[in-house]
Order: sequence, then C-alpha cells, then structure tokens
Amino acid sequence: MSKKFFTLKLILCLCIGVAILAAPLSSAFAGAPKIKAMTRNLYLGADIFKVVEAAQTDPATIPYAVADVFQTAMYTNFPERAKAIADEIAMFEPDVVGLQEVSTYYIQTPGDFMAGNPVQADTIVIDFYAVLNAELQARGMEYTAFTVHNADIEMPMIDPSSPTYLSDIRLVDHDVILVREDHDAVEVLNGNYQAQLVLDLGGTNVSFSRGFVAVDVDVKGTTYRFVNTHLEVRSAPGSVFRVFQSWQMQELLGTVAYINSLDPKPIVMVADWNSSIEDVPSESYVPGMGFIPYTPPYMQAVGAGYLDSWLLQKKYDDGFTSGFDEYVSDPTAELTSRIDIIFTAPLYLKIDKVMANVVGDEVEDMTPSGFWPSDHAGVKTKIKFLK
Repeated sequence: MSKKFFTLKLILCLCIGVAILAAPLSSAFAGAPKIKAMTRNLYLGADIFKVVEAAQTDPATIPYAVADVFQTAMYTNFPERAKAIADEIAMFEPDVVGLQEVSTYYIQTPGDFMAGNPVQADTIVIDFYAVLNAELQARGMEYTAFTVHNADIEMPMIDPSSPTYLSDIRLVDHDVILVREDHDAVEVLNGNYQAQLVLDLGGTNVSFSRGFVAVDVDVKGTTYRFVNTHLEVRSAPGSVFRVFQSWQMQELLGTVAYINSLDPKPIVMVADWNSSIEDVPSESYVPGMGFIPYTPPYMQAVGAGYLDSWLLQKKYDDGFTSGFDEYVSDPTAELTSRIDIIFTAPLYLKIDKVMANVVGDEVEDMTPSGFWPSDHAGVKTKIKFLK
C-alpha cells in the first residue's frame, strides 16, 4: 500500500439520521401502483486492478498491464453480452433500470501519453450504452437515459500495430438510469462523490471517480424517486476501500434525505453497492489520517430507514449476485455474495407485496459463445404499494 496515495476532499454531508421523508406525505402517495425496477452491472470487461498491481511492483510494466486489460475487455465481447442483457430487460419490461459500469473505450494511435502533454484519446472503440440501446430498440424497447459521468482514465498501452509500439487507451465510466418511454421523468440529482480514492499509477495520480444519479419517474400517476449509484470496491475487511465506500454512502444518504425532506417521494434506490448484509463495522488505516472507523453501506441504508426489497418477499433464497471471474466464461462458476440490491421506501410506507428474481445466473443464460451476461447477476423487482 505504500505506493498508493489517498486524497479525501471535504465532505459536506448531511446527517443520515435525518428521516428520509421528513416532510408531510404529498398526494404523490395516493393510489400507488406497482413499480417494476431492475439493477444491472454491465461489467467493463476486465480486471482493471491488474494495472494497479503493475504500478506497485514495477511501473515500467504498466503499458503491458494496460494491454492485457484492454485485450481481455475486447475478448469478453460486450456486443454479444448486450444481447443477453437486452433479452432480460425486454422479457421483464421494467419501468426503470439502473445500470452500472456503462463503459466507453477510446483509443489513440500512436499514443502520446508518454510525451508529457498528451491529447485526450477520442476515437471510440466501443460505447456500451450505444450497443445496449441498439439491442433494446431492436426488441421494440424504448428507454430514455439519464447519465452521470464518472471515471475518465487514460493510460499508455503496448501496441505492436502502432508506429511507436504504443497506443493510448481511455476508459470512461458511467452510471445510467433508463426510464421506459411511456413514463414522464425529470432528473433531480447528478454528481460525483466528494470522497474519491486517488492512486499513484507510475507517477500519475488516477481517481476512479464514482457518482450517483436520481430521477423522478411518474408511473401511472405516482411519482417515484429512483436513485442509482456504484460505490467504491469492497476489497477485504479492513481495507482502505471500505472507508471510501462508507463515506460515499454517507454522502448519498445525506443528499437524498435532504432532497426528500423538501419534496418527499417514495424512493427506489439501486446499485452495485459492493456491500452486503454480512458486512460489519470495522476500521482501516488511511495514510495521512490514521485508523478510520467505517460502517458498511448496507448497514447505513437499513439504519437510515430503507428496506431491502429482497427480504420483503414471503419466500427467498440467498439471492447471490457476485461474482463470476474476469473472463465470465466458466459455466461451473458460482456466485458468492449479494451486493446488487434494490432498496425501497422508508419504513412507514406500507408495502403490499414484493416479488424479486435474480437474472443472468443460470448456465442457460450464457451467450452462444459461452459468456455470462456480466460478472454480476442482475436483480428485477416488482413492488406493489397499498392504496
């Protein structure tokens, strides 16, 4: 960890102990119908932490590690995986979908990253959103996208086809909310967390920025506040990553609580939380700050009054959603934790029935070439509120 540098911007975060819906109930709650929601991590296609490992062991090998990551991302074949994910969405026809790791890859050949004054790569290799949206449209599904722009990282890559044997690869990460075209929707929140982990990769400070987006969606006369995010990675208990994901969750809950105190709406909040019901509070060492206690995001959500929709069902299994291996091609692989979770409205909002299912976790869900749709499974949920 000594070669990593961590920075933390000041978090102007509201206390999460404030009731999620502090203001009086509005007419938006009257006659609430069911809402069909879905969360899906698309998987950027490779393990980008190979680059971090290269920076820690020998920075000179970074271009080789970047090439490995890029080649793996192309190998895992998002265009084919997108067909499977589009089939899932078309079969369920959700009102709203939260997508994470909606990636865009750019290339510049020859690369100029090493020149000291690089021009940003802008030739698109693949745009995950464009590919998935085309597949949805081919199935007669029309969705409006609300997007937050997260990490934007460019690094040099060994490339024998380049005159200089180097190209630059740029990865841009997004979280996206898809709203079915027959529903009116207005964006109410869009931003990046103040708490961002910054790593030194061979002398370049890189932040894999995380963000959040929230949209008010009208479903048959009832307006829901739909929130989507992707928190910092989980890593091992006691790792510094868990401190940052905890800070990010605190910021999200405080922000949503404040907005909802001014304009209350029933909330549906989805994400790859990188946190599960099994996680417990602990502390981690943050360079320059010492040992910092953290509370897992799952525990924070429940403590702030959110309900885990999976546990609201009359019957449910483990609901595991993570994680297949980097190459997403092992038919014997098993999911081991439930970190893709759909949280719903505060405790005093009466719920009639919840039906939820995990998708993309059976061998028959694999693509014709033998890929899982993602390194995560997805979750789809129907929530029916009492009138």
